Amino acid sequence: MRNRRLEKKIQNVLDSGNKVWIIGDIHGYKETLESLIDNLSLGLEDIAICLGDMVDRGPDSVGVVNLFMYEDNLYSLKGNHEEMLLMDWLKTDGFGNYSETGFWSSIKSLSREEMQRIRKFISLLPTEIILDKFRLVHAGYCDMPYMASLDQQTDNERLWSRDIFTVNYPFDLKRTVIVGHTIVQNYGIFDDHRVWISKKLLEDGRPSAIGIDTGVYLQRDANPRISAFELGSGKIISQKRIES
Repeated sequence: MRNRRLEKKIQNVLDSGNKVWIIGDIHGYKETLESLIDNLSLGLEDIAICLGDMVDRGPDSVGVVNLFMYEDNLYSLKGNHEEMLLMDWLKTDGFGNYSETGFWSSIKSLSREEMQRIRKFISLLPTEIILDKFRLVHAGYCDMPYMASLDQQTDNERLWSRDIFTVNYPFDLKRTVIVGHTIVQNYGIFDDHRVWISKKLLEDGRPSAIGIDTGVYLQRDANPRISAFELGSGKIISQKRIES
């Protein structure tokens, strides 16, 4: 699912020379996210976009979603954990046995009315954003032998696939695909301000894919953090997890 109005807005921000920051998986770590956003020093015309997985595993998923619901310069795609929240709601009508670090984790009391607002907000999130030089998507796409083209791929591939890390060709010859979903520590990347960058190149020499999920929920010795990538400059900023 796409939001073409949002795509146009993002492209206009880029074309005007302002900053567009792409944020990796957050998983309910609101304090860490807020510290990262402070470090981004967003200007009035700058924006930040999360690639999805705002919720689940951390202590304040509700607080994270509320930031993206109510801050004018923050946007998000849908991730597989948002999709899991929606699937759970269909089964339980929001009356599931939720843990303190689950879909609905919150440091404040949570009303059913607020849960309904969040559910509606998440259900309307796009699953990919297509710009002139970038594709933003939570997980990626499925290997082409199984799908004839990117246009034939579904939200299932966009939310769950990990093929982008193993294919030997670019999915889009003209656009860098930026994903979260798969932690870069799986590929031996533990240093601050480093993300996974594909060695396969586009026609203009840019990397064909970049992965920015830096495992905020991992054990301390894996350097858990949330990372952001700026589309115009290629700058990377990471914030180590603050919460215990």
